[in-house]
Parts: sequence; structure tokens; C-alpha cells
Amino acid sequence: MTSSSIFEKKWDDASEGDTPYTRPSVSALGSSALGLSTFLVYFSPWFFFLGVIAILLSLFAFWTIRNGEGILTGTTFAYVGLCSAVAALVSIAVFWSAYHYGLRQEADQFFRLWFAAVLEGDIPKAKEYQALYPNRSQAATADEWWEAQYGERYAHRSVHMYVENKLIRVLMALGSEAKVSYYKTLSVISSREYDTVASVYAVTFPAESGGMETFFVRIAGKRSFPAASSDFTAAGWHIENSPAFYLPDEYKTNAEER
Repeated sequence: MTSSSIFEKKWDDASEGDTPYTRPSVSALGSSALGLSTFLVYFSPWFFFLGVIAILLSLFAFWTIRNGEGILTGTTFAYVGLCSAVAALVSIAVFWSAYHYGLRQEADQFFRLWFAAVLEGDIPKAKEYQALYPNRSQAATADEWWEAQYGERYAHRSVHMYVENKLIRVLMALGSEAKVSYYKTLSVISSREYDTVASVYAVTFPAESGGMETFFVRIAGKRSFPAASSDFTAAGWHIENSPAFYLPDEYKTNAEER
């Protein structure tokens, strides 16, 4: 009969029945939770930072698990966090890119309607485009609109101030000889209450000395959403502030040299 001493056994030896100690990676679990929460970015842009943190945390989890000598687990959770965060951020980027593209297209159509009205000398239509969508005149004809303006003191004065605007007078004088073309978009801003687009248009016209000359116009439009108590069920555009002459930055150096 042989006996062995406890001192003859090495403590790092594991028998076939022993189970190695493992524990889940905290960073992997955290990245999974944050990655799934990143989809809340559709409700608030502040959740964008959750996605960034989730990506960094998942990468850290991969590194710690690989260097944990088999003690740490949770690679699947790290993959869930990484893929969820990337999917949420990419999808929201695609969504807003498409949304802003559609806004620029809508704004361009609306701005061209305003230019067409001014160039045609249709003051009732051009001025109403600058009023809030629900507040526009319900006059059926231009004659009815003019009668309403003459009958109201402040409205009458507002029309005089409108047609005295230098840009309005120049566009009306050019009429059909002016060619309006899109130049660039300055800004696109979206919120829950409204969307705004500010763009620059080039107006080209024949010069008296021959050839063509061009000036630029900055115009901004706002698309407001109807209030719950409003009879209107669709969002409507209006010209924000007054369109004005504009000199793009790329032309300022040449203008200053002259």
C-alpha cells in the first residue's frame, strides 16, 4: 500500500474533473448594453455618444478577453455591442443624409416659385410666400388681395416697404431676362418644430455693354409643422426674413482687390 503526501502534489496541477475558473468581461457586458441603447439616437442626438463609447468599450473587451488567458469570457456580448453601435450610427447617418437631401430639393422648388413670382411682378404671390403657411391670405384672386391690402393701414404700408426693397426692385426690373440658377446651400437645420434651409442663387442677366453679368442672392426658407389645434394637416414652407444680395466667400478676395 502506497501513500502520498499532500506535499508531493503541485497546486497548479488540475485533474480531469477540475473546471477552470472563468468570469464574464464587464466591458463586454457594458458594450452590449450601450450598443443596443445607441438606437435611441433616433429620439435624441445625445445618444450618439453612447455609440462611440460602446465601440471603444467593445474593442477594449476584445483586447482584455484575448489577454485574459482564458479567464474572461463574453466575446459574443462584445460583438453585439460593436455591431449594434455601428449599425445604429450608420443608419442614423444615412437617414439624416436622405432627409436633408429631400429638404434641399423641397426648398429649391419653393425658392424657385418665389423667384418666378417676383420676376413676373406678381407681388401678391411673392409676398404671401413670406407669410407663415397657415396665415396666408385666402383671397381667390389678385384683385381681392390688393383690395384687402388697401383696406388695412398696416398691410398697405407693408406692401410699400416690400416693393421698395432694392433686391425686389432689381428682380422685377430684370423680369424674364434674368436666369436664376442654384449656386450652393449654406445650411440645413432640423428640429421637431421646423426645418430651415438657407441657399444661395446666382442671377444672370444681359449687361448693357454686352455679355452677361451675375449677382448672388441669399434666401432662407422654413418649413413649419402645424400645431395640434390647427386646421392644416401638412407642413408648409415660407420665406424666412427677406432675401438679400450676397457675395460668396470665394469672390470676396477679387472684390476687395477691385
